[in-house]
Amino acid sequence: MWVYVRAGKTAFNLDHVSRMFVEETGSGAALKAEVAGKMQMIAYFDSKAEAQSAIEAILETRESGAAVFRL
Repeated sequence: MWVYVRAGKTAFNLDHVSRMFVEETGSGAALKAEVAGKMQMIAYFDSKAEAQSAIEAILETRESGAAVFRL
């Protein structure tokens, strides 16, 4: 499944992501993924809760068999 990030005009193939996680920052939280051994920021959210909700939504969409998730 692909995750398409509209704001960054990029897409990530989840088959190549070894892990996704939320990293808190001073003013919000970043959704990050490890792709081919390198950390990449997928998206930035105003709060940790929003970023965690995004991970949950991505996983639910992947489990449903969808080909693309738009973020």
